[in-house]
Amino acid sequence: MAINYFRFLKESLFIQISEVTKYQWYMGITSFGGPVVQFQNFNWLFVEKYNWLNESTYQELFAVAQALPGSASTKLLFIITLLHTSLIPALISFLYWALPGAIGMFSLALVVSNMSDTLPAPVYALLSGLNAATVGVIFLAAAQLSNKTITDKLSLALIFLGGAAGVVYTALWYFPVLMVAGGIIAIVHDLRVMQKIWYSLQQGFHAILKKNIKPEPIAEDNMEMNNLDDDSVWLPEILRDQESSRPEPVTSASRRIAGRTSSIGTSLRPVIADDLSISVSAAVDSNEGIDASNIRAAPVSAIDDDNPEQNYPVFLGIAILIFFTLTFVLIIVIRAVVHSLPITFLLFSNLYLAGTIIFGGGPVVIPLLRQYIVAEGWVSQRDFIIGLAIIQTFPGPNFNFAVYLGTLTYMNHGSSSILGCIVSFVAIYTPGMLVAGGMFTFWNKLRKYIVVTSILRGINSAAIGLVWTAIYRIWESGYLSDKWQGGASLGQDSWWIVVASTAFVGGRGWKIPEPILIFIGGLMGIIRWAITGA
Repeated sequence: MAINYFRFLKESLFIQISEVTKYQWYMGITSFGGPVVQFQNFNWLFVEKYNWLNESTYQELFAVAQALPGSASTKLLFIITLLHTSLIPALISFLYWALPGAIGMFSLALVVSNMSDTLPAPVYALLSGLNAATVGVIFLAAAQLSNKTITDKLSLALIFLGGAAGVVYTALWYFPVLMVAGGIIAIVHDLRVMQKIWYSLQQGFHAILKKNIKPEPIAEDNMEMNNLDDDSVWLPEILRDQESSRPEPVTSASRRIAGRTSSIGTSLRPVIADDLSISVSAAVDSNEGIDASNIRAAPVSAIDDDNPEQNYPVFLGIAILIFFTLTFVLIIVIRAVVHSLPITFLLFSNLYLAGTIIFGGGPVVIPLLRQYIVAEGWVSQRDFIIGLAIIQTFPGPNFNFAVYLGTLTYMNHGSSSILGCIVSFVAIYTPGMLVAGGMFTFWNKLRKYIVVTSILRGINSAAIGLVWTAIYRIWESGYLSDKWQGGASLGQDSWWIVVASTAFVGGRGWKIPEPILIFIGGLMGIIRWAITGA
């Protein structure tokens, strides 16, 4: 019996690996265009074409991937595959997805390391054109994401404040603090914490003035003004109509009021379908991606709990998160206590920490890697800008930029380039994969709480704000020439404004794919050199 059972497991695993290989082997070499396009492709493939999951589940997993540290597209693909198959096929899916781009960035590092200090003028023009077009492409992505994320005044404010705060100040600890602050603000707003506290204080103050005389009962017809215990009063306006349109349960007025009274202070309670009917808004635009920013609480049945392939032991997820926390703390302690550490540990620890505090995906990784690698003096500003210009034309996740920088770091220290590639690849991806895998095991329990989905909403809004910060950073260092090898503002020459605008309009108006837009930007840079430089 045991032999048959293990044979079944072996055959089942082989089938899962075969399925993942059949459907995903090519994704790492064809997924151009960055996270926005990749999210669109995932939705079309796994929801519409392969039917691996339903739309509401995809929306929910999308929000979770955005809220956790690491590459959002990588985590989303990993979680989707983990949900449909099991751990080993999900890891194979990750390799199919990330390895091709990593190999390409490793090869680019070998080429850049052999370049002379001063490049030919056409090369500078080409790179500046690529950077300007990249600004236009990311600007379009940021506009699309912002339009979908803004569901009320709070989300608008968080996007603006996140972008503004990221522009005026940059530090290693700063971005995750902004993300956490966005989540806390969303909780306070969505659950109307301050209003409830103020109402309680008012009631207490009036009771003291009236010598502890009980206030009159609240009339049902004045519920919106006085019944602060009804959760629907505190919903954003766009959801109030949806809540009020649902049929009232057949109960007496006294029972309804009693039920509301008993729910005071239970913002952490699970959301049951018959209790508070707030569903995922599945707003899908085939040209703009997935709108998961307005998730408040998903129906309990969004993930099919009857599927045995999804049932992972909770203790395993907790063990994974504990292991991740211990490694993170250990790295911090070693860096603080031990001096003269080898370059291998320094590079691994810097990228491991970067992979831990990067929220919001690829655009946010750019300024952080500049701080962790260039500021350390391991890679020159010129080589950083060259890699930044070229990675936009590479398939797969932008986190492979860390592989390029790690390879150059090792080569500049006279060490093995292959070892630098491996160390960087493992360090930048491990934190996000560990956290995503650990959280997934008990997410089906956490997702039932209003406070969790509210945190996701705030974190998503702050993350979109940081995308605008990334646009500003690229703009301020995207112009390369023999005079500005370290990068200058693209605003130094009006031609780059034209290039960035061309990329934006081409993507917005004619839906031209991002790789083609970036190629056009490089071509426009060569044209500028041919007209002015020659």
